[in-house]
Amino acid sequence: MNEDQVRKGRKAEQLLQDEVFAAALEKLENEQLWAFKGSKPEEADKREQAYAMIKAIELFKTEVTKMVDNGKLAQRAIERAQKVTV
Repeated sequence: MNEDQVRKGRKAEQLLQDEVFAAALEKLENEQLWAFKGSKPEEADKREQAYAMIKAIELFKTEVTKMVDNGKLAQRAIERAQKVTV
């Protein structure tokens, strides 16, 4: 774990907390939910595409959250290492 992970984690956290970014993701997700729910029985392709988009958005959020968590772990590891060397 290193300073680069800490930096990336902080940037990822800022991204998740950004109201414009969060609103854009929520809008995309809602649009896909409506596309899924509003599809006709014969529009299986439309539902599959909407489902895939929803899953992609979820995976993206999960990946950014992992970066935040890894950054926090890296920060703790650096702090522990500094205490040992003091």
